[in-house]
Amino acid sequence: MMTDRQRIEQLELLIAEFAIKQDEQMAILEEHSAKIERVSLQIRRVEEVIKICLKGIQQNSDDVQFLLRKQTVFEEKLNELTFKIDGLGLRMDKIEQRMENVETKLDVVINILQNRN
Repeated sequence: MMTDRQRIEQLELLIAEFAIKQDEQMAILEEHSAKIERVSLQIRRVEEVIKICLKGIQQNSDDVQFLLRKQTVFEEKLNELTFKIDGLGLRMDKIEQRMENVETKLDVVINILQNRN
């Protein structure tokens, strides 16, 4: 049978072991808390990056919508320019034809002048 003194010593040992285990558990808890804090910070950073990406996607979507709305206007202006360029081509053809006529008349005048001399 144990004496009171032996029981007290055994309880003191158990209390000391419990204190050591408690310290170990507290250290593990602090380590896990630090890890959770780091992960939480990383999550906040990822959330900020996602927000930035979403803003970029929204801006791109807005730009695409704007371009789609303006596409008809751009096509109309392109058609107008094409028509004007075609018109300029016809005018250039007429100018070339007139230049050829002038050259022909000049050749006739030169021949007449040469024949007179």
